Amino acid sequence: MRALKHLGIVTLGLFLCLVLPGLFYIDVGALVSGAPDVVSGASMVLPDQPSGDYVVIINTQRHPLTLDEWTAFFQEREVGVIMEDISCLTAATDPTGTQLAQRYQARLAENQMTLRSENSLLVVSRAENGVFDVVILSREMADALDFSAVYARDDTAVIPVQGAME
Repeated sequence: MRALKHLGIVTLGLFLCLVLPGLFYIDVGALVSGAPDVVSGASMVLPDQPSGDYVVIINTQRHPLTLDEWTAFFQEREVGVIMEDISCLTAATDPTGTQLAQRYQARLAENQMTLRSENSLLVVSRAENGVFDVVILSREMADALDFSAVYARDDTAVIPVQGAME
């Protein structure tokens, strides 16, 4: 009887010293539910890059320190972590431009890029008045909406993007 009591006290002591502290570092709920925990690697599949030609227009006044990083990012080149949030504007009537914007959004941290799809005329108005961070459009949509005044602005950087080959 005494040996059994001693074994119970030793087992309880080992549990309190070894197992209990370990539970603070393990997300037991994620292990049971099968959901990814905070430190798991990203397993999200990037959306396919749509085919065609696109333009990415960046407002240089809003991103003077990170313009080179954003330019490399939108050209699908390798960049480190960009420590800045960005808002992206697409035309609601441009599904391939929106698809490309969603691809870029998937490459960033979860809430780093907000994506808004708006009326085409509103997109043109915002771009002409410099009230945007980034605009992503297909080349056809940009030509149809006549973005030449936006291209001519001193505070915009226009990045041509070649989509996937068909």
